[in-house]
Amino acid sequence: MRKHLLLLGMLLALPTAVFAQWEFQAVFPPDPSLQIRSTHGIAVDPDGKIWVQPYYASDSVRVDIFVGESDSGYRATRVLYVFNPDGSQAEFSPIKFIDLPGGERDTLGGYVGLDSNGDKTWVGREGRGLRADADGNILVVQNNRLYRLNYKTGEGMNRLITDVGPLAAPAVAMETGNIFVAPVVPGGPIVEYAPDFSVIGNAIDESVGFSRSFEVSPDGNRIFWAGYDLGGVIEYARIDEFSSFDSVGVVIPGVASESMTFNPATGYLWVAAGSPNDRPNTLEGFNTNWLMQTWYAFDINDLVPNTVPEPKGSLTWSNDEAIYEGFVDGRPRGLAFSPDGNTAYVAQFSQIAPSVQVFTRAEGVALPVDRLDEVPTKFALKQNYPNPFNPSTKIEFALTQPGHARLAVYDVLGREVAVLVDEPLTAGTYTKTFDARNLPSGMYLYTLDVDGQRLNGTMTLLR
Repeated sequence: MRKHLLLLGMLLALPTAVFAQWEFQAVFPPDPSLQIRSTHGIAVDPDGKIWVQPYYASDSVRVDIFVGESDSGYRATRVLYVFNPDGSQAEFSPIKFIDLPGGERDTLGGYVGLDSNGDKTWVGREGRGLRADADGNILVVQNNRLYRLNYKTGEGMNRLITDVGPLAAPAVAMETGNIFVAPVVPGGPIVEYAPDFSVIGNAIDESVGFSRSFEVSPDGNRIFWAGYDLGGVIEYARIDEFSSFDSVGVVIPGVASESMTFNPATGYLWVAAGSPNDRPNTLEGFNTNWLMQTWYAFDINDLVPNTVPEPKGSLTWSNDEAIYEGFVDGRPRGLAFSPDGNTAYVAQFSQIAPSVQVFTRAEGVALPVDRLDEVPTKFALKQNYPNPFNPSTKIEFALTQPGHARLAVYDVLGREVAVLVDEPLTAGTYTKTFDARNLPSGMYLYTLDVDGQRLNGTMTLLR
């Protein structure tokens, strides 16, 4: 037992990302001179380019009316950065200006306004969120303005100026192309627009809670509203596009979500759980154990009002000490997936750069059956899937040669709670199911012993 307790203590000291089915790969972009702080929006286009939006000014523009003997005329401004998958900038990055059809040009990150004395001054438009639309073009929110940019050229296609603001990241019904727009501050409407930015009408007359990001189902008939001060995700639903939305209730209790998006490959809704600033697990009446700085995946068809859903996967921001000096006290503010769904780009709102990280789907996380037709090249024990889980999960392992294998599970006190395998096995890849329906929530250690070789993993049971 002492051996297992010592081993568990070592595993507890590892970064939280060890519990996820997604594996941290690197910060993004890799070039330190291009890394930014306080990312507020992130999106991936059909070519795999990564669009990154800082909240604060990170560049400058020359404003002619301010040029004088003692004034260069340059003013700090917000821009958009567009990166190729290898981290190099796209040829039209950074984007400082939006050239619109008809010849109009907007400065993306600011405008000339008047101060309290009536004098001209530079007013910044902070970056508020990004989203790819149904055609892969990029929707950009700068304070109370919504732009659509051509993902191939960066040129402006549409502009919407609202009388409410600042706006949250928009949501898109991928089957219809309709766009849903809502304010960050509670009380304003959630408005549905056609793909050409013409208004359809209010989906919800008065929003509740502060929201940075929300989502809608592909058909546009379900809204998943993430008021991060409400303690959970609320669903609104309608029968069809001609009907009104009604509140269904809380469908993901306990999260304080500031970002959510769909994985295009799986269709799962990924939801950020909370941060040190807005902590999860505060909603009364629900026993939840969501982790801070972690995104969880959900099948929207499994969501039931006032019920804690079982996540289909998770990934956690990496506070790797080789990258950061200490814990990054950031707020999960953005998530986007590559077109094939196998790479995730996550962003945090913090004063520390780099504020974007890359994760990839862990190999072999969803293999349902034993595979004995090919000999593995590496003795391996994979991360269980899903993780966290309730009530069962799958554990995959690989043997490069025949041997007596023992796969066992232990609780945090080092007590053996299950033996999944204890027999001679031929070389091959195996997947075993661990059923924990009679065990309490918490962390568990699983070990694989084969002829004197040992591998270990940890997993989390959430009720």
